[in-house]
Amino acid sequence: MKKLAFTISILFIFTSCELVEELLNTSYSTTFKESFDVQIPAGDYTEDSPFLILKEEDIDLTDDEFPQEVRTGVSELLDIQFRSVLLLFEGQLTSENEKLLENQGVISGTILFSNPEDPTQNVEVVVPPVSSLNTEPVSLPLPDNVANSITQLFLESPRIQFIMNLRYVGPAPFEGEVIMEIPMDISIGLI
Repeated sequence: MKKLAFTISILFIFTSCELVEELLNTSYSTTFKESFDVQIPAGDYTEDSPFLILKEEDIDLTDDEFPQEVRTGVSELLDIQFRSVLLLFEGQLTSENEKLLENQGVISGTILFSNPEDPTQNVEVVVPPVSSLNTEPVSLPLPDNVANSITQLFLESPRIQFIMNLRYVGPAPFEGEVIMEIPMDISIGLI
């Protein structure tokens, strides 16, 4: 009987600790969004001779883009999970005498996430071909080891840098926009 009472007491203590831990840790779901315009000069860009697009920005958890609780609690960051990286490429040929082609414009390449304090700490996400004819964002391949490496970058610094190194293939002149969205779950400790 004493063993049963002892077991129930231990179980109650562990359950209570887990409940207190859940009460003291808060999770937020948010989405980081970044977009930029692309203007590609006249030409016919091929796989062998693409137009190169380079974009460098930061994801800073202390920016106004993130909820107030995340900005103020960033020093108590417990976990951050990237659910996906979504990319949309929109645009059109700007020359009136050109017909819109079925394979109009395509971007591909990589996105490099890194710690700006130590750029040797980095992780690369592959951007498969994304057509300007897509009406929905394309979900980029994000294997667990890549997502975990990005999480590790954030645990070391609330600000990470990303560099988009993209190649455009298709007709031009072309004006468009690249839109990246990163849905994420952020866990903050309240104590």
